Amino acid sequence: MQIDHLADPSGGGDGGSGPDLKASQGPWTKASGVAQDLRTATDSGLTDLKTAHEGVKGGTDGFTSTAALNEILPTWEKRLTSVRNECDRLHSALAKTGRVFGEVDPAVAGKMNKVHVGNKPDWAR
Repeated sequence: MQIDHLADPSGGGDGGSGPDLKASQGPWTKASGVAQDLRTATDSGLTDLKTAHEGVKGGTDGFTSTAALNEILPTWEKRLTSVRNECDRLHSALAKTGRVFGEVDPAVAGKMNKVHVGNKPDWAR
């Protein structure tokens, strides 16, 4: 089983020539950063939408397009708010996962390295 790489075409998991489970903090932390960037951009877009809409109200009373804009604004605010909140949730979850891989994996490796078993098995060479 491989988590962040393609599977070895020769197979694996049953005494192959090397370990086939690889995980690292990097991809999770990077994805967390992307989610945070998307959250920031969405929040900025939401602010821009509200600001732009305030300017429309001024001298356009009575126009059909103004009524249409007033009608769709709340739905766009709701959509953008949902996207922003989901990006925030993903940022936190991905960052936590990255920390777990970054902190737990080295600790487990340290404990495993303390176990003396004589010759290394095939999977550990």
